[in-house]
Amino acid sequence: MTHLYADTILYNGSIVAMDEEKRTYQAAALKDSKILALGNEQLMKNYSGPYTEAINLEGKTVLPGFIDAHQHIFNTGFNLLTINCDFSSSSEIVEAIKKRAEESHPDEWIIGWGYNESNFSEDRPLDQYTFTDIENPIFIARYCLHTAVVNGRALELAGISRDTVIEGGIIEKDPHGKPTGILKEKAMELVKSVMPPHTEESLSEMVIRANHEYIRNGITSVHEAGLGFFSGSMEEFKVLQQLSEAKKLNVRIYAMILTDFFKHLNGVKLQGNFGNENLKVGSVKLFCDGTLGGQTAAMSRPYANNRANTGIYMYSDQELENKITEAHQAGYQIAVHAMGDAAIEKILTLFEKALQTYPRSDHRHRIEHAAVTRDDLIQKMKDLGVIPVPQYGLIHDMGDIYMKVLDQPAYNYVFASKTFYDAGLKPAGSSDSPVIDFSPLAGIYAAMSRETKNKSVFLPEQRLSLVEAIETYTAFAARASFDENIKGTLEVGKLADMVVLPANFMQFSAEEVKNTEVDMTIIGGEIVFQRERSHQHG
Repeated sequence: MTHLYADTILYNGSIVAMDEEKRTYQAAALKDSKILALGNEQLMKNYSGPYTEAINLEGKTVLPGFIDAHQHIFNTGFNLLTINCDFSSSSEIVEAIKKRAEESHPDEWIIGWGYNESNFSEDRPLDQYTFTDIENPIFIARYCLHTAVVNGRALELAGISRDTVIEGGIIEKDPHGKPTGILKEKAMELVKSVMPPHTEESLSEMVIRANHEYIRNGITSVHEAGLGFFSGSMEEFKVLQQLSEAKKLNVRIYAMILTDFFKHLNGVKLQGNFGNENLKVGSVKLFCDGTLGGQTAAMSRPYANNRANTGIYMYSDQELENKITEAHQAGYQIAVHAMGDAAIEKILTLFEKALQTYPRSDHRHRIEHAAVTRDDLIQKMKDLGVIPVPQYGLIHDMGDIYMKVLDQPAYNYVFASKTFYDAGLKPAGSSDSPVIDFSPLAGIYAAMSRETKNKSVFLPEQRLSLVEAIETYTAFAARASFDENIKGTLEVGKLADMVVLPANFMQFSAEEVKNTEVDMTIIGGEIVFQRERSHQHG
């Protein structure tokens, strides 16, 4: 009998399987990218061969690799390469933009991202007049990606005047009808369309940069929430294919195709079986409404600080129904961006209608964000088998703003993570990066603490335990992409995707989780990231 020797053995650790029995092991044997065996150290000796690498974990904790179930890898990489405008005043943003402009040709676009006017310590607004001294065209995306500020030169190049209107978008205007430079939702596309197009090389550079940061944070898989969202083209899928085939991409990608590009698929049924363990397409992604912070999320009740506003919809009811029915009938999983309770209700009604017309037993349709819900909507998600995909980090980053703009009934259901969990909805953990920090540990901290930037605790009854929060970033996130048989838990035969964290991690408080650093990231049995040791070996 030929003996099976492992490629790698991890021993002397606490290997937390996150399986249904929540088993813990001391050691793991890995072979050919998968988990060969789990057990105690005596068992592992059976798999040691002449070429087996043995790694002493020194008591550290091993978890299944983190899966971010909703992020934007192109946007994230792009932002890592452009100007971070997450400052506490508009004058600091002006300084950063001015500095870049001084180093650039006057016709070169200056691109920034990440501003959040609610964090400004001064009242000076950010609009086209903020940048009157700068000749270059300027485009700065708000942290939420649903609003941007541009200067007069950019408005001019895009042909935006007092008469310009766009369906599904808002061009903010002053009392005299002149555009202020604030563009919301589809209005941003008017400027993006005149900006220099992205090349394959630049798109590749973005993905490689994001990939590098993801593995440093223990992320082994991501769900790409809308191919085409960043560049407006299917070049994005081509670039991911090329990088994956060239082995330049570590993280595994489950991609959603933006509904605008659905026609490219020609009705081919790709769900769950197109691609491989490293890159596959399984979902169609569409937007129903906007954001809570920007007060464009569609609500059943008006916003507390603007009683005339209940948000906006991206499509007419008929368009939404057509898009959902077409994708559902073709056999796809459907992932819909819906933040407000009115948007969520609308989408659940359309899912129900599609399922009645074309029954499917295991569709796993998703509500991306599912920010403001109600008891009846949670029950309907359960009845229909719909998966919510929340971002716990938004509670930390935006909770103070939500408290200001939402009335009490809506406020009581913001990211109802514990209610989702207890209802058996199996919510999938995610970041929506670059909207917020992509670190899963930051997300787990936010789920455990529900603490806002101003140290308020937002609905403490919705806190998750450490184990529950981890489960959303592992087993539940794997299930949300039909991957529970190959990842999300550490079991024999599954992919050897793991993250190594400090000893006793499973006893950590929220604050300790927040300050934790990833020690090692393993994808397919290969160490793709290892934190440098601060001490010198003698």
